[in-house]
Amino acid sequence: MNEAMEMIEAFWDDFSTDYDAIQEESLVDIPEHVKKFLAQEGLLPCDNLLDLAGGTGKYIPALSSLTKDYHLVDLSQQMLKFARNKKCYSEKMTLIHQEQRQFLEQTSENTYDLVFTAMNPALDDKELLLEMNRISKKYVGILRMTFDEDNLFSQVEQLYFSSQEQASGTLTANYKEWLKQLGWTFKSKTFRFLLSEKVSAKLFSDYFSDELSSEDLNRLLSLFFGEKEDYEMQRLVLFELIYWEKH
Repeated sequence: MNEAMEMIEAFWDDFSTDYDAIQEESLVDIPEHVKKFLAQEGLLPCDNLLDLAGGTGKYIPALSSLTKDYHLVDLSQQMLKFARNKKCYSEKMTLIHQEQRQFLEQTSENTYDLVFTAMNPALDDKELLLEMNRISKKYVGILRMTFDEDNLFSQVEQLYFSSQEQASGTLTANYKEWLKQLGWTFKSKTFRFLLSEKVSAKLFSDYFSDELSSEDLNRLLSLFFGEKEDYEMQRLVLFELIYWEKH
């Protein structure tokens, strides 16, 4: 592993505890929705499944029940430790500590019935899609969150930090364009979640205290909270699954 990869691994190792906590606290049970949809479409059950850049194993509990062999690959050793501690972890699971491009290049053609990856930050060029397709025996699936906005934090960020571009769906758009360039037929499925959660005035204040002036912050507290301690925030989250049969 070269120095750049070592630095990236060190970052994810350091972030692994917080990352796993965020995954566990998520209000959206996207793994179960993906599992049901893949089963409905006939991609599951299968004999062997690859979870590429699988992190701390968020999808293990849902997807492992519908495959005989579950292989999870990740660059971070610390992430894999969390994956190994999932309650449903069993002997049918294999955790592989390797950088994904190297793993793909070293894996034989037609190895996995389903090659799956979710929220993969390093899936950023067409060659990787070609490699995922090559090692697949039947199907490939790529899942990303494409939209995440609410009527509180997002409004403030758009008002005060409008120069910060919302690029959630950029990679998904790239995948579609690359697949079209290859002339490959693919399908997509959007999962929509409308969430409601209470946000305290203190949490809101703490979140923006370092970025906004006291005057602006007090104005916003008055606007959204008034005399109330909590605000009922509405949040819309969209995930999109792109999937295709091996070409």
